[in-house]
Amino acid sequence: MIPLIIIAGPTAVGKSDVAFELAKRLNTEIISADSMQVYRYFNIGTAKPSPERQKEIQHHLIDIVNPDEGFSAGDFNERAFKIAEELNRKGEIPVVAGGTGLYIKALINDLGCGVRKDEEARERIKSEFKELGEEAMYEKLKRVDPQAVNKIHPKDRYRIERALEVYYSTGKPLSEFHREERRGTRDERRKNERFEVKYFVLNMDRKLLYKKIEDRVDKMISAGLLQETEKILNMGYDKNLKPFQSLGYSQMIEYLDGKIDFDSAVQEVKKETRRFAKRQLTWFRGVKDAVWIDITEAENIKDISTQIYRMCHDLQR
Repeated sequence: MIPLIIIAGPTAVGKSDVAFELAKRLNTEIISADSMQVYRYFNIGTAKPSPERQKEIQHHLIDIVNPDEGFSAGDFNERAFKIAEELNRKGEIPVVAGGTGLYIKALINDLGCGVRKDEEARERIKSEFKELGEEAMYEKLKRVDPQAVNKIHPKDRYRIERALEVYYSTGKPLSEFHREERRGTRDERRKNERFEVKYFVLNMDRKLLYKKIEDRVDKMISAGLLQETEKILNMGYDKNLKPFQSLGYSQMIEYLDGKIDFDSAVQEVKKETRRFAKRQLTWFRGVKDAVWIDITEAENIKDISTQIYRMCHDLQR
């Protein structure tokens, strides 16, 4: 099995820093498990590693798709596994770092909806979107897959397209594939046989975490989050695309649309990011065999990476 180290936890807790120090110590590379960092141009609001940091340690699955392209947990599973295999062949232990729990789960358990992308179906759907409009396509999805539509926002065009693509390609609703995975009707023998996993979840005192979140948002605003949002829009990308629905960008869109004043938009980013961190923690509490590390009292990140390094001695060759 391929040895694999997971560094997970809520936003702003310090996952990227710990993974960076650990990767340096192990002389390996990092696979980003962040559903927004895959998109090009969305840099400030997704807290991508700096170019200098990426030059020092190779970070995979960052800046790999355009804003109007789809990317799913199944896509992550497929790409990340290939990278992990290659690192393993070189004698390196892959380090997966990020807060998108579903992506990490998809990789460990080899999940995906089981349907490959179908370009013919996709072109048909894009044509129908042009002809019928967003609202009509959402209503169409309601008719063919009422269970899936309950979890998809009417403005989330990517997920609407993907659900319809699965239906057009197979005649079977996406929700049925998900039910099959939950029931374990896919080949369970494939699950957990690919990796020997060490799963670490970083956490800290809630008040301190919220303070770090607020400080991060302030830094993003100072770094030009609003200007970055405007720049991407001026490139011709639609404001309803999936990455524009993410934290920070959606609030900047609301400000640009005149729905909210700027100070309120910033406060909304902070509030929604705190809520997001709570949801992440809830997700990771459901991960079996994860080792939780409280870094509230940690004096520096290197101490945490050293602690994890020692706990992974049995993975090292």
